[in-house]
Amino acid sequence: MQPIHVGDLTVHPVYDGTAVLNKTLWTGSDWTAHQHLLREDGTMLVPVGGFLVRVGERLVLLDAGVGDVHNEMFDGGLLLQSLAALGVQPADIDTVIVSHLHSDHMGWLQHDGTVTFPNATVHVGAADWRFFVDEEGDGTRRADRMRVVEEHVSLIDGDGVTILPGITTRATPGHTPGHTSTVLSSGTERLIVLGDALHCPAQLTEAEWQFFYDVDVELAVRTRQALVREAEVEGTTLLPCHFPGMQAARLVPAQGTRHWVLSGE
Repeated sequence: MQPIHVGDLTVHPVYDGTAVLNKTLWTGSDWTAHQHLLREDGTMLVPVGGFLVRVGERLVLLDAGVGDVHNEMFDGGLLLQSLAALGVQPADIDTVIVSHLHSDHMGWLQHDGTVTFPNATVHVGAADWRFFVDEEGDGTRRADRMRVVEEHVSLIDGDGVTILPGITTRATPGHTPGHTSTVLSSGTERLIVLGDALHCPAQLTEAEWQFFYDVDVELAVRTRQALVREAEVEGTTLLPCHFPGMQAARLVPAQGTRHWVLSGE
């Protein structure tokens, strides 16, 4: 997992494990041009985790992995080891921004009923908190897990909320009601950390593909299309959670057809 540079900021991928996604999760999809992303059985093995950013003396974690979960879809549990390899302990982190409250992005917020990051403020989209916690829209188990960290939670309500200098949030709803991306800015460069606004590289050029787990599929498509257009602006890079190697991508318009490359290429 290679660090990603945004001006003077360095973003470290924090690996937690993997997820298996079947190509059938994308409706209306034609994989002819994207076979290289798939395994022989039509699935993708994608990384799960988060990203660590140091801003001055502050340590920020973007998303919190899936946790110590092992089932047909997820094989997690390595996030704390990955942080330790970077010289970071859970108590060192003072800011966590959670893109949304699906299990593979909030898994380590608590462990066995105990807050994992005791000194951190946890920023969560207000609409996600209402849906998943207040209304228990995905069941009581997820709501109860989040209630463990409730005293640490600060709700993000609206668009363009500044968390720290150079770190602002972007409302990117559709995948979930309060899905939130994070914009890192330094100098003339911007990195938009997308959470699950995009799930795989194919959606950079096939933004209209609908994903099974999007709560509002049409809104999710519009959000993706807007982000992809924005990514064509010079100096702007996208960082979804589940791209190969947890690396960022930039879009290159070529003869009217978009293609993407890893940000370091």
